[in-house]
Formats: sequence, structure tokens, C-alpha cells
Amino acid sequence: MLIMMMLLWLSGGFTSSSTDSLPPYKPKATWLWNTSLIGTSAGRTDILQFAKNQQIGCIFLQVNPEVAQSTYRSFIKAAADYDIQVHALDGAPKWALPENRQKITDLVNWVKSYNASVLDNERFGGIQVDIEPYLLPEWTADQNKVAVDWQQSLSYFHELVKKDSTLTTAAAVPFWLDNIQLPDGSGSLSEAIMAKLDETALMSYRDQALDVVTLAASEIATGNRLGKKVWISVETKSAPDTPYITFYGKGKTEMESQLALIDGVLKAQPSFTGIAVHDYTSWRALGN
Repeated sequence: MLIMMMLLWLSGGFTSSSTDSLPPYKPKATWLWNTSLIGTSAGRTDILQFAKNQQIGCIFLQVNPEVAQSTYRSFIKAAADYDIQVHALDGAPKWALPENRQKITDLVNWVKSYNASVLDNERFGGIQVDIEPYLLPEWTADQNKVAVDWQQSLSYFHELVKKDSTLTTAAAVPFWLDNIQLPDGSGSLSEAIMAKLDETALMSYRDQALDVVTLAASEIATGNRLGKKVWISVETKSAPDTPYITFYGKGKTEMESQLALIDGVLKAQPSFTGIAVHDYTSWRALGN
């Protein structure tokens, strides 16, 4: 149904050249991995002015415990003045494995401790984990086991966050998890993860709107059914071996045209939260 809607929308004459006056309906999001960029007043202002210009409503900011809490306070407070939420971000492939679950505990406890020590407008609004265990050799050796470990680690993450907290839980996930069936026959890994968390950021990385919507259609439908939020994500980092997954080298104008098309067809879907662009640094570096 979503793919059919996209085709009808495009055939109605809404081509890339006709989207210049159609800003995205939903706020965008971006990932900010280089926490050092928020270390000065000028750096914070630069980031947030860009975010305002790009209609960004949420920044996923990697947590670095070595950065002074005063720096986070200043950035989150300034972001609130721009009506931008900041969610804590961290993760690594090995976090999916039970023996590394302490990493999840440490992140959640750090965010909760930080939030408890600052004012309301200086607090993180949620936590997103980016784990991606399919990059591990263990995934190749025993995909079923690692898939279950991943699901259980995310369940642990959600339950730990929600204990004495109203923080939003989220994870970045690839679009193809709906093809991974859990070994107990309970359904797909994608649905199991979405059912547990508040949000998912779907890595539906392609450089054409129709391809993005096609990849995301199943998760959008699942999100609608489960009452969950879904960010549709695009890439701007260099990918020489797979140039079709990124807007790197294609320019901001072309990307904005494609994002407007994506938003135009998905904005009526209840689960569609907006478009997340990976990541701030490479997005900022795109040419026109």
C-alpha cells in the first residue's frame, strides 16, 4: 500500500524539481558522534543554527563521560531554546552479547545520574543505542543465537531505562531485520525489537525516495499496528563501494528534493516520526 501511494504521488507530477517549495512536514533528526563539537559556545551555536535551518527537532548526541557535565548542560539548554530535543547516544556491536551488558547498564546509569543532577531544560529526553551485532564474527557463526542475544539486550535496555524514568528508548536498526525470523517461531527480529522500544531509527539507506519508502514499508506498517514511532534514516557519509546508499557527492539540493518526496508520502502514517540524517558532520559537509 505504501509503495503504491508513493508511485501515485510521483505520477501526480511531484518530481524532484517541484519540491523546492515543499519543506518536510515532520521535524528531522541527526546523529552527532563527535561530542567535542559542543565544547565551545561558538561550536554549540554553529550546530544549533544549522539544526534550525534544516528543521531538525532531535539530535542523537553520543555520550562521552570524559566530557564535562557542564558542557552537556550548556548544549541541551541551548538546544531547548531552539525547541530541539537531545537524546543520548552510544553503542557498539559487542553490546548485543550478554557478557557485555554492563556497557548498557553504564550508559543508562550515567544518563539517569546526569539528568537527576541538572535542571529540566538541561536533561536528555531519551537514549538511543546503535549496536549492529551483524558486524561481529559471532553473527556469521551463529546468527540465531546473536539475534536472540540482541533482542534480549534491547529488552534489558528498555526495562532498565523505564525503571524510575520517562526517558524515550530507541535503537538504530537496518531495514532487513524483518527478514530475520526468531528461532522460537514468534516472528521477525524487527517486530520483536519494535514492540519493545519506544522508537526505532530505520537505516533505510538509499539515495532515491522510492527506494527508501520501499525498504521502510514493512516497518512503517508494523509501527502503525504497534503504536510505535519510526524514524526513516538516510546516509550522507562516503560509501565508495555502494554509492547508491548515500547522498554523498550528490549535494544538498538533490537530497532535500528526495527527502521532501519521502515526507510527502509518509507524513500521513501514524508511526512516521520524521527523517533522520546520518550524520551531522557529513551532512554539514555536503555541497549544494
